[in-house]
Amino acid sequence: MTMVGMDKFIHDRIRQALNRISNIREMDGRLVVDVPVMYPSGATATIEINRNGDSYWVSDMGLGRLETELVAAEDYYARVVGKVAEAFGVKFDGNAIFAMWTPSPRLEAAIIAVSNASNKACSEAIRHAEEAKGRRQNERIFQRIQDIFGRKSVARSADIRGRHAEWEAHNVVIFPDRRKAIFEPMTSHANSVSSKFLMFTDIKAAEQTISLNAVVRNFENLDEKAQMIGDVANIVSIDSSDDDYRALADAA
Repeated sequence: MTMVGMDKFIHDRIRQALNRISNIREMDGRLVVDVPVMYPSGATATIEINRNGDSYWVSDMGLGRLETELVAAEDYYARVVGKVAEAFGVKFDGNAIFAMWTPSPRLEAAIIAVSNASNKACSEAIRHAEEAKGRRQNERIFQRIQDIFGRKSVARSADIRGRHAEWEAHNVVIFPDRRKAIFEPMTSHANSVSSKFLMFTDIKAAEQTISLNAVVRNFENLDEKAQMIGDVANIVSIDSSDDDYRALADAA
């Protein structure tokens, strides 16, 4: 194959790939564009385009807001969407993120801005919701650990030195012989899993006698990626028995 032929072959393959990840279609009488911008759920953004002369109205059809409703994060979406839209140079009308009457030469920029603003607002809202959930879960765990091991033996947080960094650990049981057990809250959100994995890995590399435990709402609901935390720490459900907690605290 000649260089010219090779270039055409590669260009054709790239065009085919782009056609698979981006598509123009009609939906309920509207012209929409599927774009390769992924929401936290794994769904991709869909952008509605309406024409008026040589100008275009570009909207996410409220799909970013809908994504947050599916995970009960819509209140947080309402708090962040205005600033996110402003940062991307677009607007929010209470339902949809949109760019109003964009001229033809700026159409692609409007599609990019609206789809990325929709994704960013959705992702930020879900992150804030997960953090709030984590705080509530942490308080519940703290009360539970105090009831099991006694208030004088449990610190709400403590700085624990790992091999490379110092970490703020939560719900730390300190035994009379100075052994420690950490019961760290973890949600199924990727940010929570990755941060706990990093912390536990570093602490374990520095101190083998600390009992490391990730406390979750329900072990059965963890996906395969979240269960990877089991490589560096114990995983315990928040409603496990007192004896289970005591056994884990003794198992370094």
